[in-house]
Amino acid sequence: MPVRKLFSMTNDYMQNNEAADEGICTVASLQWCKKCLEHNRGLGSYAELSLSDHQLNALMALLRHLDDQPGPQTQGMGLRRTNAGDQDISTVAELQTNVANSTSKIAIFWNQYHTMAYRVGDHSEYEWFDQNFGCWLANNEADMKKFMEDEWKTKYSDPQGAIIGMRVVQI
Repeated sequence: MPVRKLFSMTNDYMQNNEAADEGICTVASLQWCKKCLEHNRGLGSYAELSLSDHQLNALMALLRHLDDQPGPQTQGMGLRRTNAGDQDISTVAELQTNVANSTSKIAIFWNQYHTMAYRVGDHSEYEWFDQNFGCWLANNEADMKKFMEDEWKTKYSDPQGAIIGMRVVQI
């Protein structure tokens, strides 16, 4: 099975009407991780996040101030960081390897302006959650890697778009 989109999303939200305070990506990504861990599976729809866009936006307005405090920010969404803490990475391959080798098999990752999530599930499930565009599923790690790298070239090709870090999370 090639990579398929499970559901579409958008991220045109702002707090305080400031360009620097746009988006709900970190909260949405942490919420996706939390719900996947609670259900022990990936989510089949955006509705399964169990929070409205308005609720996600309000939470992001609160938790944005903790961007430099990953522990409290993660705990604010009902999750914990693993002992690995935040990790510097620069490639999709590093993300995939670190998540696959983790106990929880799920993480958020980011570039200089956007946060996403990645999950390795049972039965060859590889999922990429990106609040800006959607959630994708592949049953083959190599297919997901190629898909993410190809998408990255079109969606995040600017100098600040490179992957710079990740955080494995758990309940």
